[in-house]
Amino acid sequence: MTRSDPSQAALVLAAGPRREVDAWVAGGVVPVTVAPLEGWIGVVARGRARTGEPYHDGPLMLAARALGPKAGPGLGFFEIDGRAVITAHPAGRRKLLRWVVWEPDVGLLRPPGLELAGPAEVVSLAGAAPRVRDELVELLHETRVRPARMLMAVMATLGLPGTRLLEDPGHVDSLPGATDHEPDRREVGWFEDAVRDSVRLRRELGGLP
Repeated sequence: MTRSDPSQAALVLAAGPRREVDAWVAGGVVPVTVAPLEGWIGVVARGRARTGEPYHDGPLMLAARALGPKAGPGLGFFEIDGRAVITAHPAGRRKLLRWVVWEPDVGLLRPPGLELAGPAEVVSLAGAAPRVRDELVELLHETRVRPARMLMAVMATLGLPGTRLLEDPGHVDSLPGATDHEPDRREVGWFEDAVRDSVRLRRELGGLP
């Protein structure tokens, strides 16, 4: 399996049963390693997505994919384009993926088009005590750290396992129960067909040149 750039953090923590997380992973287009982590199932991106450009960024593609209703709830931690990105996956069907986006020297951002996750929601999904909210808010107002370090600090504040995997994804290989998952070619083909159909429809409707 092609390994990911170690400078790009990409970790999803899912609270659902291992079999449900494995089933969710099987429907993806990013090579990953799955391993149990102290009450969670960790999913670590291990390379480029198997789809063509511009959908080849493994961490971004993993970040943009909501957990299945039986695999969640969960949280994702990513370094994307020099920013720390946290994804919040509420429990249940048809729940929108929510985001926290933080940039060095700037702090929290409000990217248009994204549903934002509040600190109380992040704390709740992590299973942390409500009082941790204030610590999280104070932490996210810090602006002078690297994105991966910010993500690690957030995870530590929330009492979540797997912080080492953000700077050293290869460490997942040494964890008991870790298994590699390579995307199914059929899933990749279906994704690319869906993208082509969407682009064709938008062009027919005048939304694209």
